[in-house]
Amino acid sequence: MMSIFRSMFHKADVLCPHCMRELKLGSMRFFCTYETERHHEIFLSLLDKLNRRLPLCSKNFCKGHGMPAGEAICRFCGEPLPPQIMFHDKYLRLCALGVAGAGKSSYLTTMLHELKYSGLPWVIQAMDSSTSKDSQAADYNVYEARHCPEGTKSGVAPKPQQWVILDNSGENEKSNQMPTYSLTIYDGAGEDCEKIGDDDIEEKIRRYISGSKMLVIMFDPLLLTSVRAALTPEILNASMATERQTSAPTNMVTMVNSLANYIRRSCNISPGQKINRQAAIVITKLDTLRDMPNGFGSSSTVMKSSPHVKMKGFVDSDSEMVDMEIRDWLKRQGETAFLDAIDANFMPNKVRVFGISSFGQPPDKLKRLPNLTPHRVLDPLMWMLAGEGIVPIL
Repeated sequence: MMSIFRSMFHKADVLCPHCMRELKLGSMRFFCTYETERHHEIFLSLLDKLNRRLPLCSKNFCKGHGMPAGEAICRFCGEPLPPQIMFHDKYLRLCALGVAGAGKSSYLTTMLHELKYSGLPWVIQAMDSSTSKDSQAADYNVYEARHCPEGTKSGVAPKPQQWVILDNSGENEKSNQMPTYSLTIYDGAGEDCEKIGDDDIEEKIRRYISGSKMLVIMFDPLLLTSVRAALTPEILNASMATERQTSAPTNMVTMVNSLANYIRRSCNISPGQKINRQAAIVITKLDTLRDMPNGFGSSSTVMKSSPHVKMKGFVDSDSEMVDMEIRDWLKRQGETAFLDAIDANFMPNKVRVFGISSFGQPPDKLKRLPNLTPHRVLDPLMWMLAGEGIVPIL
C-alpha cells in the first residue's frame, strides 16, 4: 500500500526516452507477453489509473491471466517502453557528446561497469532487453576480449540505454521499500554534431540533447598540437581511434563553439544566451598525459584516486581542485581560448571540468587493452547525482 501511495504523489518528470513527450499511464499501451506467439493488448481499468499500477491480464484463457503487463509502447511515437518506467522516484537523463574518437563509447562502457561494481549501496539493472543485450556485448568486448570499442558509427543514433538503480541506502524498514532511480543514457552521434546531415538522425540527437538533465561533453586532448608533439608515435597511434584524428590536429575552440551552437538549437536557446544545462566538460585519455612534459604528475589531484565513491558522496573540494588543475594545464598548452569558449557558452554555476581515463593506460600498438584500471570515470555521474540530491555534497 505504501508503494502505491508514494507512486501516486511523487512529482518527478517522466518523459518518453524516445520522443521526449511527458508520459502518464494513459500515454502508454500495455501488452500481455506471457504467450510468446499471442501477445495481446491489456487495457487500463479505472482502478489501475487511480492506484497508478500496471494493468493485469484479464483474458480468461490466457496463461498470463492475472499477470501484469510485460510490454508497453508510447502512444505518441510507438517506440517500446519498459512497463515500469512510470514508477521511480527520480528520472535521470544524461547525453554524452563529442566528435568521433573522443571516447564516448569507451567511457559509457567503463562508467556503467564501474557503477555496477563500485561498492556503492546500489543495484543497477537494465530496464529492457535491448539495453541488457548491448551492455553485455560491450562489457565482454572491453573487459574480456580486451578490444577497444569501435565507437559510434557515423550517421547512427544509438538507442537510449535505460537503467534502474535500486538505492539500498534509503530503504524504509517500515514499508520495506527502497528508492529507485530511472537512468536514461544517450550516446550522441559519432561525428561533429553540426555535420550530422541526415534529418532523421539529427532530429533524434536533438531530442536526446533537449531531454537530458546533464550533458557530458567529451574532448580528446590528443587533438592538441602541443600534446601530439610531446608523445611518442607509438602511444599516439595506439590511443587514436580514427584516421581523421591521426591525420591532423583540431581547433578546440571551433569544437566548443560548434557543439554549443548545436546544443542551443536543440534546446531552443537564443544565440548568444549562455547554456543553462548542467554540463560536465570531460578531458578523456588522461593516462596518455601522465608522463609527458608539462603534464600531470603523480601528486596531482586529478591523477589520484577519486574519493567520491569511497566517501559515498560528492567531495566538492576534490572536484574543484581537479577543475582548476585541468584549466591550468590547458593554459600551459596555449589553450586559453578553449577555456574562454567554455566560459562564454556555459553558465559558470552549471559547468565543471573533469579528467578521466576509461582504461587507465594506453592500448598496445595492436589496440589491445591491458589490465583495465578505469580512472575517475564516475566523477561526472556523481556530480549529477549530487545535484539531484541522491548523494550528499561533502
